[in-house]
Amino acid sequence: MTLKISPRAKLDNMVSGEEIAYTINITKELGSNTVDSYTYKIYDSDDVEKTDDFGGGDSISNGVITFGLIAYATGTYTLKFWVTCAESLPDTTTPYEFTFEMTVVIE
Repeated sequence: MTLKISPRAKLDNMVSGEEIAYTINITKELGSNTVDSYTYKIYDSDDVEKTDDFGGGDSISNGVITFGLIAYATGTYTLKFWVTCAESLPDTTTPYEFTFEMTVVIE
């Protein structure tokens, strides 16, 4: 399942060196499920992972993921999230999980 980002799927007009905090509410997508694990990674336009360069930290509470970004270098980046729920799909062998992406533009 792919999550629709609200309020938007793009963080733009960030300035190199700027720090931001951003929250994503995934309560609607979770329904009655609970989060077992989640992770995110940041990739540059050549699909090279740059997660460690952006720092910032992250947390989740009651279906809201909060993460920080430090605008490391100018360019367009893709921020990818993976969320796995504690419950399984009806086949009982695979966990319920979904992904979502954001575009990050740093000037």
